[in-house]
Amino acid sequence: MNSKIATKYKQEADELAATKKWRDIHKIWAEYKDKLRKEVVANFRLKKGHECLATHLKKIGIYESSECTIFQIPNSSMDEEHLLLWPKLDTSQQVLKNTFKLYWEARVMMR
Repeated sequence: MNSKIATKYKQEADELAATKKWRDIHKIWAEYKDKLRKEVVANFRLKKGHECLATHLKKIGIYESSECTIFQIPNSSMDEEHLLLWPKLDTSQQVLKNTFKLYWEARVMMR
């Protein structure tokens, strides 16, 4: 009986997770498990959409707009892709597409 309940629960959980961004969390973990914690945290937040940049802060009701709050670039959402375009972030990291370092640099600028 317990195994039937567990199987049914897993099926329901899998169905609910199928539409969620975190459904493939184990793949992200496998990709970053041997990296520094700071890199893991930044990449996980960026890949799952739970970063503290304006796009996420708007989604959870803290900001009214997802536009760039640091450089005031009109019609540009402040998200992972935006990190690669900001003119005042470290261009060498942008060329390398090192979003985790750019993420922490942007977080400092938001304070």
